[in-house]
Amino acid sequence: MRVAIAGGTSRTLGYSIVSALLATQGRYTPVILSREASITKKHSHGEHEVEVRYVDYHSHTSLIAALNDVDTVISVLLIPGPEWVTVQLNLLYAAEAAGCQRFAPSEFAFTSSANTMVDVLDAKNVVWEAVQTLVDEHRIDAARFPCGMFMNYLGMGCPDSGRREEALAGFEEGPFLFHLENNESPWIEVPLRSDKSFPSLTMTDIHDIGRFIVAALDITEPWAGRELGMAGDTLSFKDLITICQRYVQRPIDVRALTESQLQARLSTLAPNKIIPRMECQLAIVCARNSSVVPPILNHSCSVKATTVEDYMQRYWGLKSFQS
Repeated sequence: MRVAIAGGTSRTLGYSIVSALLATQGRYTPVILSREASITKKHSHGEHEVEVRYVDYHSHTSLIAALNDVDTVISVLLIPGPEWVTVQLNLLYAAEAAGCQRFAPSEFAFTSSANTMVDVLDAKNVVWEAVQTLVDEHRIDAARFPCGMFMNYLGMGCPDSGRREEALAGFEEGPFLFHLENNESPWIEVPLRSDKSFPSLTMTDIHDIGRFIVAALDITEPWAGRELGMAGDTLSFKDLITICQRYVQRPIDVRALTESQLQARLSTLAPNKIIPRMECQLAIVCARNSSVVPPILNHSCSVKATTVEDYMQRYWGLKSFQS
């Protein structure tokens, strides 16, 4: 069964999903879709070579030709700006026209309700409405895959430089909420709930996401337009701080903010400050306790996901902190 990964050359989600597909030893065969015409027809992936098909995401003909023998399309595309919706829809309609059985749009964040609170992520709901229409008309099967926050944010600043690349899993974004890379003064920003209590947060290691996708492919019944959430770990910020403190070895400064303070911060950010606005809005999502992803896939498969404790022990080393 061929599975096309749009954006499969990415070092994060693309790499994770392709690796997991290759680990099935031929049960699923990955095919990478790439916008880069200069990329060869084979992409080196560890000891394997994976077929690469060049596509023009603005050409219906190009997309159909690339998908003609593909069973499932998984998108991990990250295209900034309004073009993201157009490209996702083009990919969706081409997958349906090519006879693909399943489609998964680029999600891998919080749930649909959380996405509505974030300008950039709300575009995912626009795409999902179109996907849902095709599902309702029995023209294609589909699912969306939220995973919460990438656990790999916790890898920034891990002391073992030799394992840091593995800890980050190709992730190159800056810190968000967890500022453990500041060796002298590590700190964690905590969005408070309306009652001033700490909210909970779902985190998933990028390495595990590919294995969850394979588990979803193994589901024999239709995906049926469901939100098949996955969770490496879901825990309160209080427990997160306790675990981080156990391994970081330095006092962690906890900087708590109410939603009103976050809203005030948001009001100072110009519309073109896309990343700062997104991060502020995501913090508000946490403050509203909407940062928990129901672990639907966890309940239907045997994937043993990495917990925060596992992750910190693996990449920060077992330490005993004395305050």
